[in-house]
Amino acid sequence: MNKKLLTLGVAVLAVAFLVFSSFKKTREQQMAEIDQMVTMKLDELRAQKDAECTERVNAEADRRFQAVLAERAAATKPGQKQPSKPKPGSGGKGPSVDPLPQPSPSDPQKERPGAAGNPTPEQQKERPGAAKPGDVEQQKKRPGAAGGGN
Repeated sequence: MNKKLLTLGVAVLAVAFLVFSSFKKTREQQMAEIDQMVTMKLDELRAQKDAECTERVNAEADRRFQAVLAERAAATKPGQKQPSKPKPGSGGKGPSVDPLPQPSPSDPQKERPGAAGNPTPEQQKERPGAAKPGDVEQQKKRPGAAGGGN
């Protein structure tokens, strides 16, 4: 009986040693898994808070933008010119001078000599150097005239 009890005690000690030594490895693994889970939870929480913060900032920016638009709409009535802002270099000293009115662009075709208007055919016939009707020789002398040339 002593032998059996002694063998049983040795077996229990061996099993206990194996169990406790295996818990040591599992504990390190468990700590690594816990650290990994905590890191994941922190990343999720950080992303959630970042999204909430961005949403609040965007809502506040939109509210301020709408307030500025409403203020501008209230300040400028229909048919009124929006007040101009002073230039940064002027410093607000002295009276402001309006720029000179620019002349409207004119048609250069109307400014050339002889373009005073479209003359009637009678006026064209009476101009100096015009060929008289029936003077075929005069018309043939003119370069570029129909029927004339070299």
